[in-house]
Amino acid sequence: RNDSRRSEPGALGRGVALSEIEAGSIAEELGIQPGDRLLQINEQPARDAIQLKMADTSEHISLTIIGADGQSKIFDIEKDAFEPVGIGVDSELFDGVKRCTNKCPFCFVDQLPPRLKNTFGSKDGFKNLRRTLYVRDDDYRLSFLHGHYITLTNLKQADYQRIIEEKLTPLCVSVHATDPATRIKMLGNASGGDIMGRLKFLIENGIQINSQIVLCPEVNDGALLEQSVRDLMSLWPGVESVAVVPAGLTKWLPDNRGMRTVRPDEACVILAQLKPLQREAMKKFGTRFVYASDEMYLLADQPVPGARFYDGFPQFANGVGTVRYFLDEVAKVRRRAPRQSTLVPQITLVTGTLAAPALRELASALNEKQLARAEVCEIKSTFWGGNVGCAGLIMGEEVLAALKGKPCGDMVFLPPDAVDNQNRMLDDITLEQLSRELNTTVRCDATGPLQIAQLLSKN
Repeated sequence: RNDSRRSEPGALGRGVALSEIEAGSIAEELGIQPGDRLLQINEQPARDAIQLKMADTSEHISLTIIGADGQSKIFDIEKDAFEPVGIGVDSELFDGVKRCTNKCPFCFVDQLPPRLKNTFGSKDGFKNLRRTLYVRDDDYRLSFLHGHYITLTNLKQADYQRIIEEKLTPLCVSVHATDPATRIKMLGNASGGDIMGRLKFLIENGIQINSQIVLCPEVNDGALLEQSVRDLMSLWPGVESVAVVPAGLTKWLPDNRGMRTVRPDEACVILAQLKPLQREAMKKFGTRFVYASDEMYLLADQPVPGARFYDGFPQFANGVGTVRYFLDEVAKVRRRAPRQSTLVPQITLVTGTLAAPALRELASALNEKQLARAEVCEIKSTFWGGNVGCAGLIMGEEVLAALKGKPCGDMVFLPPDAVDNQNRMLDDITLEQLSRELNTTVRCDATGPLQIAQLLSKN
């Protein structure tokens, strides 16, 4: 299984520290230890977790490891295909994130408040935001791993080669407009106009694309929106889907950007404009192909379509169909038999303005089935302002301002995407701090109505 040898010191790169070695794994058998550094995989510099995933699928791999003694060692490993090596790392991008080279006028990072040099908070009483929020990423690896949207403007030939050779598919691409001049304007990047050529190249080489159009009124709407959708339809099935999403604008947006939010009447027009395109795509492809985000329906005060409309939810992570999925889970809660108990917990469901109507449906179902005495706390963002109302951007300070000193009940449920993997909100307030300040249990481990109902039925 292993032929190990010393490697000559040299320009092997800094690599990445190993955080975990799985018990009983190949790595443990070889004597690899947590804290050792992985320098190379198959004689290539260790760059990211994708290489590790590929290594786990292979029957032969080579790892260059530097141990605590400072000596590097090469392990040539023969193993079964898909047998994991058993090494874990804390970071997915060992060589750093690939930065965005665009200057989009609606860039959300540009709409963050400036970081303060002191730690005493801003004039609005809020602390500095997490530093990583200020990183403009445009990294094809995060697109492959997590569905981040990229623009294809910073890819080098070596990046295209790797994407194609390793079949890093599907990728999520922000198109915004297929008209070259409009896309250049939207990206603030003179090299960004030939999106159709770049998409065709990837598709011809076996890469599938899910795309999005961030809708900015009077910039890429109207006839330009229809042109973009039709151009992307011409690339089906290489382009599997298109999401049309209204631009999110905060009160921190610079005045000279010339951007504004989508109005409710404009949302109605956009939804009406997409309907014939969806019908056409259904006839040609058996799928609607282009989908408006949930926010567009909420803005237009129109009901979100049924689950069949979303054709398997290809844009679910982009906020397309999530409300429908949530409401369908609420319907399943309503079909449960009522709980036969008068001792039910009192709970508070925290959410933003966009999801508040759906959360009220859940609260009603929980009350009806005697699973809880549930109330909804709708956070109307004072920090972000603008048209930002999604639950994932709620601040810890806003939760405290809304609930501190009030009867919150036995549990407070936060939206699961409002915290990171260390249970911190965007302003670094933790669940532990919230629980202490609100004198109750604050949790975010239940990700949907059925999980909440199941959790409550055990209490």
